[in-house]
Amino acid sequence: MRTVGKAAVVVSALATAVALAPVAQAQAAPAFVAYHGATPSQQTANFTKLRDQGYHPVTVNVSEGPRYAAVWQKGSSPGWLMYQGMSASGLQSRFDAALAKGYQPISISGTGSGSDAVFAAVFEKRSGKFFARHGLDDAQFAAANRKAADDGYVLSSVDVYGTAGDRRYVAVWTVNPGGSWYFSYGKSAAAHRAEFDKRVGAGYRPTSVAVGPDGTYAAAWRKDGLKSWAHYIGMTASGYQSRFDQLNAKGLYPVQVNAENGVYTAVWVKN
Repeated sequence: MRTVGKAAVVVSALATAVALAPVAQAQAAPAFVAYHGATPSQQTANFTKLRDQGYHPVTVNVSEGPRYAAVWQKGSSPGWLMYQGMSASGLQSRFDAALAKGYQPISISGTGSGSDAVFAAVFEKRSGKFFARHGLDDAQFAAANRKAADDGYVLSSVDVYGTAGDRRYVAVWTVNPGGSWYFSYGKSAAAHRAEFDKRVGAGYRPTSVAVGPDGTYAAAWRKDGLKSWAHYIGMTASGYQSRFDQLNAKGLYPVQVNAENGVYTAVWVKN
């Protein structure tokens, strides 16, 4: 995707989470629906049902199968589009058409490799500069992040696809509203945990995390001052559901969920 210059299994022992800090004034979390492990036909049915009930998608993930996971929120939206089952060329076509109508991607996910790669995406009608890329290798992903930081952008969506021997990245960068950020990639579960401890200790939190076909993790880390949040890795589908139930009871909801080869990672926040 080209640069846009205008508006255009049990939970692993390595699972990690930040302690939940109380907020000054508790607010009711927005109504939301989250699901995972959906087949293409189930994803289509969920799309129709939730759209008709007044929900809009905030994040989507496609993993091998393909299987879909997503989070939908109820409430007003400036307008949105959601697509599934796209090839790389199909993603580019949808991207170009959405851009022409004033939409930009807020979540893009991919699985598989080469001509068999499958993508899903959520677009939202919004203003502001951004750029997006797919098919990046490790070196290209790192270079894109360094340039983004220099140019005042922040990594806002990332997923890893391809093969264990040839990781590929699809990502979106948006204008940085403020605060420093960092990125990591190619981290084993243990290395991601060490990165987590290091970054959280310095005041950062993970905002977008992806697990690749080789079990490594890529992540965006931001110092945005949010106090109540949680992040877990190394979960099975049932482990993710268990964490979801526990955190939902504490008023947190997932804002990003990612999976590959049956391994889940997710980020929750408290509104």
